[in-house]
Amino acid sequence: MTTLVLGVVGAVALLALVTVLWSLLAALRAESSATRLRRDGVPATGTVVDNVMTSTPQRRLVFSPVVEFLARSGHLVTAPAQQSAATSWPRGATVEVAYDPEDPTRFVLAGPDQRGRLVVNAVLGVVVVAILLGTMVGMARIWWEFRYDQGTPQPAGTYTSP
Repeated sequence: MTTLVLGVVGAVALLALVTVLWSLLAALRAESSATRLRRDGVPATGTVVDNVMTSTPQRRLVFSPVVEFLARSGHLVTAPAQQSAATSWPRGATVEVAYDPEDPTRFVLAGPDQRGRLVVNAVLGVVVVAILLGTMVGMARIWWEFRYDQGTPQPAGTYTSP
């Protein structure tokens, strides 16, 4: 029974570890893509026409502005930005964007990088990874110590006085 419990705890810790690492890598890729767009994208001025509201896994609402702007090709682009925030953007607000000339619907709001939030998430992710690795190592040590194939178990109550 102990082996089953330790195995389940170890499997859950391993699954959580993989999930946290995958989330961190996804956040790093997204921020890297946004940074490239801000640096190399085509600048344009747009207008916020709406907001897209989504719910996070933590049940918080986040808003992404739907921006309308004229691409260099002359096409009017209306699409949600890749960024989101806890508050909605006011309709009619003028915003600066940087878009991919190959796909103008892929754009970010111009401005400073959002690395602060990424750093906080990365630090929290490293803490969670350390805790999960510690849990997995602890479970392995407990399992190793209490395995049944390590010699003959001593009967309970065999106490000898010094």
